[in-house]
Amino acid sequence: MKITKRSGLLGLLGLFVVGAAVVLSYSKSIQSGVTVDSSAGGPTWPWQSGGILYQRPKFGSLAYKVVKRIDPSVPKGQSLLLQPGQPGFAYGVQGLRQVVTPPKNERVVVGTATAHRLTIAKKTYYYDRVLTMMTTAYNGSYAMNGPSGAVAAWNGQPLVPGDVAVDPSVIPLGTYLYVQGYGLARAVDTGSAIVGDHIDLYFNEPSLKISRYGIRFEKVYVLGPLPPASVTTLPAG
Repeated sequence: MKITKRSGLLGLLGLFVVGAAVVLSYSKSIQSGVTVDSSAGGPTWPWQSGGILYQRPKFGSLAYKVVKRIDPSVPKGQSLLLQPGQPGFAYGVQGLRQVVTPPKNERVVVGTATAHRLTIAKKTYYYDRVLTMMTTAYNGSYAMNGPSGAVAAWNGQPLVPGDVAVDPSVIPLGTYLYVQGYGLARAVDTGSAIVGDHIDLYFNEPSLKISRYGIRFEKVYVLGPLPPASVTTLPAG
């Protein structure tokens, strides 16, 4: 069949129309999931908020670990918290995970020391350690207490039988003790002459009798927390 010039022009026009329709259809399919951000002056990319590939970020916490350290100087069954744990923070998007704040591990000391028992007047106490210490005696006189008076350095309360002066670097203030030859006691006082393994025992006695005590070496039991009934009465001797 012979193609005339007119029919050739019509054919080219038809191909142009069909091609334009295909391009418009393809463009429409691409743009159907894309929104236009007028403030940005252009279309939103598919993986941005509002795009067909957009995924909402997921936020979450990261658990911390508990790191335990064995300490044979701490009684068995007791634990000490050295550092509290803190959870971390992270988020994930598009299959990627980003840690914002890493978790902080909790650190704990776990005791393994055997708790020892001490029975006094049919009452049982538990002690952590036994020290052999040099013991001396003092009373409430000015000569033995100075201008501060007969008050405990720990809490400022008047001294009573059962109160003892210690070196806090050896025995912490507030610790309950049992001193052989003296009785149940509590470390509440200090003194310039009380250094190292030296403990000063308070007596409500005249200075002459105190001087006769001299220097003695006794066993000192470092006790754990006492029952309430034992705290109210501290027998001396």
